[in-house]
Amino acid sequence: MMNNIGILGCGWLGFPLAKKLIVEGYNVKGTSKTSEKIEKLIEIGVKAYKYIIDQKGIKSSPFFKSLDTLIITIPFVKKHEKIRDLNNVISGLVKLIENESIKNVIYLSSISVYGSQSGEVDESKTCIPESNSGIQLLNIENEINQGSFITTIIRLGGLIGTDRHPINYISGEKFNKGSELVNLIHKIDALGILLSVIKKLSSKNIIYNAVSPFHPSKKEYYTQIAIEKKIDLPIFLNEKKNKKIISSSRVVNNLGYSFKIKNLLIK
Repeated sequence: MMNNIGILGCGWLGFPLAKKLIVEGYNVKGTSKTSEKIEKLIEIGVKAYKYIIDQKGIKSSPFFKSLDTLIITIPFVKKHEKIRDLNNVISGLVKLIENESIKNVIYLSSISVYGSQSGEVDESKTCIPESNSGIQLLNIENEINQGSFITTIIRLGGLIGTDRHPINYISGEKFNKGSELVNLIHKIDALGILLSVIKKLSSKNIIYNAVSPFHPSKKEYYTQIAIEKKIDLPIFLNEKKNKKIISSSRVVNNLGYSFKIKNLLIK
């Protein structure tokens, strides 16, 4: 069993993941940008390091030493828009990982790499990203996949939890995607899938979609959520219909994972 795990970015998902791994008996290293978060990581038993990145990339650190598995939760795209050459940053990170002989890398990507395809979309579908972030994420995936280690890419749906929900950003706002279908995942299942991947690491590069099997229209879903939360409904506009369902059957079949929260009508 490979017990030494590093989490590059202990934020909204990374911190609770670190906590769960400590309980499971893993040796966990983690990074954060703030001294306050580093203290919290130390309190739960994580060996914590300051995460430092500049135009030249991620700096070498004792964090990377003696790791079996590295989990990258930082999307890079949103966090580091000011970095001029993201490809150089990622290729530098890949070299750093290779130099430390880390065996497995898990990278948290996004379903935005698929673009606005229609119908059921599984991991075998060609990616046709349209947004700037989707294009950059696919480039990062490709760069990491070329490393001399085993890579697991997890393409997450929109993340929700008790303290995080897209309705908060579109309440009372004009919204032209009401006929699109929901492709979200609750924090509990995102963490559950991550733990399942760690416990059943692949022997070759693999991609997993991580999206809850719950796909009503966004108009139907966001209306119900807004009513439950007692906040303004979005102003739904007419728009082109795009019925895309992201399939997570591979995590169910390969990992034996069972979604904990299948109905995302939460408060």
